[in-house]
Amino acid sequence: MSISTIIILAIILVCAGFAVYRLVKRGMCDCGDHCGDGGCKKGGCSHCSCADDMVKHLSKL
Repeated sequence: MSISTIIILAIILVCAGFAVYRLVKRGMCDCGDHCGDGGCKKGGCSHCSCADDMVKHLSKL
């Protein structure tokens, strides 16, 4: 393996680690970024219209 392959693999591992960290920290309900009322922390996903939109979209599939 060349040095460039190792660097690219390291970057991919760092990005994957960050994604797992964010998933563990915020959980699957990540509507806090989109809702103005504080999102999931105040009342769970049921109070977030973003989660409702996602459920509606998934139920159409």
